[in-house]
Amino acid sequence: MKELFIVSNDKFYKNKKKEFFNSNKNTFTWINCFEKLSQIYLIARISKKKLSFKSRIRKMKILTFFDLFGVKEKIKTKKILIISLTPFSFFISCFLIILGAKKDNIYLWLVSDGLKEYSIKFGFIGKLFYGTMLFFLKKRVSIITCSISLKKKYKSKLVLPSEITSIWFKNRKSLLKKRDKKKRINLLYLGRVRKEKGCENLIDLFDKIKLKASLSLVGNDFKYLKKRNYPKNPNIKIFGQVSSERKVINFYDKSDIFILPSYSEAYPQVILESFSRLKPVIIFREINFLKKVFPQGLFCCDRNNKSLEKTIKNIIYDYKKIQLKIYKNKLHTLKDFQLQMLNVLSKNN
Repeated sequence: MKELFIVSNDKFYKNKKKEFFNSNKNTFTWINCFEKLSQIYLIARISKKKLSFKSRIRKMKILTFFDLFGVKEKIKTKKILIISLTPFSFFISCFLIILGAKKDNIYLWLVSDGLKEYSIKFGFIGKLFYGTMLFFLKKRVSIITCSISLKKKYKSKLVLPSEITSIWFKNRKSLLKKRDKKKRINLLYLGRVRKEKGCENLIDLFDKIKLKASLSLVGNDFKYLKKRNYPKNPNIKIFGQVSSERKVINFYDKSDIFILPSYSEAYPQVILESFSRLKPVIIFREINFLKKVFPQGLFCCDRNNKSLEKTIKNIIYDYKKIQLKIYKNKLHTLKDFQLQMLNVLSKNN
């Protein structure tokens, strides 16, 4: 495989120095798996302004819808990776099939449980809409997932993403500590601050728990970044999107426990990041299946304030013992992910 088409729902900006910018760091990580190829064709939307994350990817060319007519012959023979199923990627996928793309060459990578996310966000109409897109495409593409439950459901290939590099393991042993139980407990959530991610519910639960604690939300939802929409609790602090990896690590290091309030997940990167910095993670019953994937350091509770409070107390009580168990875990790294993805796309079906 020397050339590859990638379809992304993200918007991209390119400056005169041939540097690419977008608002999703994960997308750059995934594209960089293929940096040694002779040519990457990125089918995406164009942004007119510079975005948060930057990457200099050699030999990558952005194609718009109208550019596809000029590469019609390549589309018939080259591999195509579709990142996530969205209305945009669905439309582009259908058009690529019309232009002659073959089923054996098209890979749809489901990086989340989109059916659940659309159901939570848009109700029955969202579930029906996503289900229709998936029903049409799954017979015409090969599916890749990063979830064991989705792998069984769609009989797909499994690729587990990761952005963990050596920097995440730096000074790791020094983080092992016996925690002072009287000290304020610092809770952290890092990701999209949106309803379907459970963030509003987490804020409500935090307001009701009776603990000496603070909650930091680090994300990119502008509803909360406007001061008038801030939660009234002074112990809740909301930060904008952080593009510096060192600053992200610093947020983890200043916290005691990471809380993942999502209603649906596949293979959350934040769990790998938390464990790399020896932070226990709390999830809720809706994504309890992750306990099979991460047997040490992951704690599940019911979605109510009493269960959350009890879980936090139990973690703090055995904090160093839990950290030692996390320390012994072998974590999936960026190198592991890149090898998996290249192996899947390099094989002939």
